[in-house]
Amino acid sequence: MRIAIIGAGLSGLTAANCLKEYADVTVYESEKEGGLAASYKNEEKGYWIEKFYHHCFRGDDALLDQIKKFRLSNKLVWKIIRTGFASGGKVYPLNTPFEILRYPFLSFMDKVRLAMFTMSSKKKNYREFDDYGVTEGIRDELGDKLLNEFFMPLLKSKFGENYSRVSYAWLLARVSIRSNRKYSGEELGYLRNGFQQLIERMAAEVEIEYSSPKVSKNARFSVNGKDYDAVIYTAPLPLLSDEIRRAANIPKIDYQSSVCALIGANSKITEDIYWTNIRDASIFGAIIEHTNFMPREDYGEDLIYLASYSTPDGELFNTPEEELKKLYLKELENYGFKEEDVNWIKIFKAKYSGPVFEKGYLKKVTEYRTSLKNFYIAGMTSPPNYPERSMNGSIKAGLEVAEVVKRDLGLV
Repeated sequence: MRIAIIGAGLSGLTAANCLKEYADVTVYESEKEGGLAASYKNEEKGYWIEKFYHHCFRGDDALLDQIKKFRLSNKLVWKIIRTGFASGGKVYPLNTPFEILRYPFLSFMDKVRLAMFTMSSKKKNYREFDDYGVTEGIRDELGDKLLNEFFMPLLKSKFGENYSRVSYAWLLARVSIRSNRKYSGEELGYLRNGFQQLIERMAAEVEIEYSSPKVSKNARFSVNGKDYDAVIYTAPLPLLSDEIRRAANIPKIDYQSSVCALIGANSKITEDIYWTNIRDASIFGAIIEHTNFMPREDYGEDLIYLASYSTPDGELFNTPEEELKKLYLKELENYGFKEEDVNWIKIFKAKYSGPVFEKGYLKKVTEYRTSLKNFYIAGMTSPPNYPERSMNGSIKAGLEVAEVVKRDLGLV
């Protein structure tokens, strides 16, 4: 039995490792160092760092199991991180109750409402709010001031110009599932020295062909001229051919794009804040200071991400890299960050970084089996990644699709 897996991300590599003992499995990947899970190697200093910021949560059971399976548990570090909001070039910490009380842009009652919302969200069935817009949901529950002063910068940071389309289910799920807040901040995990280690160990166990895969279907499936009994597709759906899309009856799903600047520097922006959301209009929506999370000694310099979201045809995504570098560094001057402190800056782009979790998205979630027999889909649009994509959700999708394929092909 021969199985082709399209995409060497977490879903594809997980499925391949689950199926390799039952079938002849080949993974196809078009970009050797591409994808959201990819890392950049600083050759001069000899370290790896993710091109797009990564961290994990205590509830990421599938991811933590894979870390254990590939003998990396000793590298897993948990820390309480500090977050903040920036406005007018000043960063306001929002971690301890005292810091929250001092935050000047919300009244005391607004802060009480926000705390109550956080507690009540954990009790809601977020799926029931899939057809309800996020801005409508926040306005109805919390009012215009909290929507505009607190949530709107977060929504624009996460979804760019797509924010108005997003479902309220996304926000409720993010609050209820992803939050692991302690008294002094949020607890997050990281694989010290990078998640590249997990990707490398997963990839070393399977056969990977680095080429642009072309899938066609006659009596059997053909991928780049080789015949297969089944195909598991884990790459972004817009890259799938129209022929296969129609035969498999795959719904149209809109994706957003990620644009991320990664800076190696000799100074910090804040003393100890990992994640700073930007309240004012800005080319980037968040500052993520990686070396306020992991030890600076691991890298020999400070590492800073500037996160932005766009659309595949949006102006930001299509702005030339050199121009983006100038724009990012110019805006950082508002925070007292000087260009002479920069050792290097890289711009990384992902054209299809994730689906837009729009109103009614639950109806578009792709099941593993499709209308095309023995053609399967797993990844960012699979059930475990609703209504928020994550490393954990992608690994779960890989595990679950492998079980479906084993049953369908009589491999167990």
